[in-house]
Amino acid sequence: MSSTLDETAAADHTRRHMTTLLLEERDDEWIVTQGGVDIEGEGPTAAAAAADYCRKIEHAE
Repeated sequence: MSSTLDETAAADHTRRHMTTLLLEERDDEWIVTQGGVDIEGEGPTAAAAAADYCRKIEHAE
């Protein structure tokens, strides 16, 4: 996948990464997944499901 992010300057120590999350609406719930990752986020809105996914990723071992 190509990135549209500008290259960082040598003095800039920011690390940038790009990924794609799949948001799927199922009835009254949103599900968030990512290719190659066995974790799902769920929520009543796409944003809530994405936040749930990120929390689960943060605490995954």
